Amino acid sequence: MAAILLDISRTISRAPYPFPTGIDRVERAYIRHFMAQDTPVWFLSRVLKGYVLLDLAAMQQIWPMITGETQWQKNDLIARFFSRRLPPAVNRAESTLRRLSLAFTVRAGLESMLAKHLPSGFSYLNVGHSNRKPPLWRAVRAAGAKNMLAMVHDVIPLDYPEYTRPDTAARFEAEMKATATACDALIYNSNDTTERSGKWLEKWGFSPESLPILLGVDPLPKPAVSPLARPPEFIILGTIEPRKNHRLLLDIWPDIPAKLHIVGQRGWRNEAVFSTLDTSPLMGKTVFEHSDLDDAALAHRLSTARALLFPSFAEGFGYPLIEALQMGLPVICADLPCFREIAGDLPTYLSPDDPDSWKAAIRAACNSPREKGLENHGFPTWEQHFAKLGMFLYKRNNTHDQQAGK
Repeated sequence: MAAILLDISRTISRAPYPFPTGIDRVERAYIRHFMAQDTPVWFLSRVLKGYVLLDLAAMQQIWPMITGETQWQKNDLIARFFSRRLPPAVNRAESTLRRLSLAFTVRAGLESMLAKHLPSGFSYLNVGHSNRKPPLWRAVRAAGAKNMLAMVHDVIPLDYPEYTRPDTAARFEAEMKATATACDALIYNSNDTTERSGKWLEKWGFSPESLPILLGVDPLPKPAVSPLARPPEFIILGTIEPRKNHRLLLDIWPDIPAKLHIVGQRGWRNEAVFSTLDTSPLMGKTVFEHSDLDDAALAHRLSTARALLFPSFAEGFGYPLIEALQMGLPVICADLPCFREIAGDLPTYLSPDDPDSWKAAIRAACNSPREKGLENHGFPTWEQHFAKLGMFLYKRNNTHDQQAGK
């Protein structure tokens, strides 16, 4: 395979947040994969006023800092004097990258930096929904990129702008257009995302090649065997934002003889739900909010619950669904195409607008034992994902070589 340049800008920007989101997990999986390959690989990150280029040796030093095993290094002079508005963890992360980098450049020097250090014909991969402005795409192509690919995790800001921040839809549209213009192919995390994205791309007149590949899902740590909690417990997992539909569960929970554990950070445009979480008499009695569970603590809580509840109005993939099923935990979820694509008929599917159905299903689950064998289902793996990606890049490189007469 030709040399790889993997963009890790999202991972570095997320340094202050110890609990990775779904997109964070994907970019980390790509870093981990290419670190373990024989393919020549470099890593690019946007930093204050410029970019850093890392080789494999530098990335191996940085990886334990990304995963939280070791600490980021101290601020360098640039961080001390020019980046006071950035979160302290981002300052330390960017300082570390500058110290360990193969090269550092201001933004205008990106093309020259890449052309100097990378062999012509490299493939550039951007899977983090970050660092996707037109100048970046132009510089990478001009530096000698043969293939430029980006992953689209969802088009929720376009399909459901009411669930996003006021400025998100316009910004997302602009970056999506720039990405579709520049890229040879777009990677999609599901056929559903492919179809939803395709409608917008067709409307705008773009036609990059499509590469739908289901994401792999790393199992959560296996907890010690524990009995199911009594009274029964249920989990909803994800950022507390409008499209996740926490409102439905909070409205019906006074009639549910069980405990509800809400796991996730507070998001945006959800003041009514936040108010309920701050003032409801149910809090601390039958409803509990957890904003800082690590993977081990989450796995233990899932292991003693009756079901994962996932009433979202819209999703691109749905990591919590697979993580729960991998542990043998039943799932009651919204009837979304992406959920059916990745989990088949394993979950119980309900309309996210039908509180009576959710109430009935949760009450029934209170008295139901866990089904056996859920965890043995053939869920998508990262090995399958990267095998398809590798074959795609191999075919594209061969086609390029044949066209060039090599």
